[in-house]
Amino acid sequence: MSENGCAIVTESLTKRFGRKLALDQVSARVPRGSIYGLMGPNGAGKTTFVRCLLNLVNPTRGSARVLGHDVVRDSVAVRQRVGHVAALQPLWEWMTVRQFAEFMAGCYPRWSQEAVSGILTRVGIDQGDRLQDLSRGQRALAALAVAIGHEPDLLLLDEALTGLDPISRREVLRSVIDVMHAEGRTVLITGQDIAAMERICDYVGFLIKGRLFWESPLDDLKARVKRIRIEHPGAAPPEVPAGATKVERGARETQFTVTDYSPGLAEPLAGPGRRVEVVDLSLEDIFVDLAQPQLTAAGPAAAPAQV
Repeated sequence: MSENGCAIVTESLTKRFGRKLALDQVSARVPRGSIYGLMGPNGAGKTTFVRCLLNLVNPTRGSARVLGHDVVRDSVAVRQRVGHVAALQPLWEWMTVRQFAEFMAGCYPRWSQEAVSGILTRVGIDQGDRLQDLSRGQRALAALAVAIGHEPDLLLLDEALTGLDPISRREVLRSVIDVMHAEGRTVLITGQDIAAMERICDYVGFLIKGRLFWESPLDDLKARVKRIRIEHPGAAPPEVPAGATKVERGARETQFTVTDYSPGLAEPLAGPGRRVEVVDLSLEDIFVDLAQPQLTAAGPAAAPAQV
């Protein structure tokens, strides 16, 4: 994918905090207009990646460009065009919601109070309420509404859905992300609620131990990664294809996950006394099956699988 078609481009982005390697040569491509889900467990490096994009931390090595700007040299230009919300983001709690929005409006050359008010009204937040009087979920919703007030070309949601109840989470998705996506703007969202992210993302990246080991459109990922289940009562167990993962062998059944599925892959596995089934996987199942080998892998980071 060419850089011109991307909202975010990183090349071998690496960040160390003392002896801890938080990001390990991350080369990522976030297409413009996409909703990109960056997934990984706690400590995977997701927040460090987002903070590097905003130049809140400087990379140890490598580079990052956001909307065509180098994040270190052009950090002001980047922040003018990017909205950012993090989990448990500190707010000036003595302010009312309206005062908070007005304060943030002064930080940007363009502002749409109409957009902010529309979202606040939809989620039932009174702009006269003080932030300290709102629930945790309501504070997150207020921060999200204000984050799009300057009509950003890119919205970074770093664990922003964490702790939200299902109703609030759905309002976030409908009120904020859908607006961004409908207008051709880009959203990068990090988190661990993979089921929720599967409903909204069209592009995904998997990050483990600071390494980006998979990046692709969601539909292509689900088309390529399948679980193969082979029942073989009374027959010899099949030979598992090279590169298969999550291999489970039993006396009567063998199953494994492949990352390069095609309709012809299962045919050679069939035979007398064998029954072959191809199982579609949820995004959460795919992540678990692909992440487990990465959690035990050692050595330098490999280039991410891309399609």
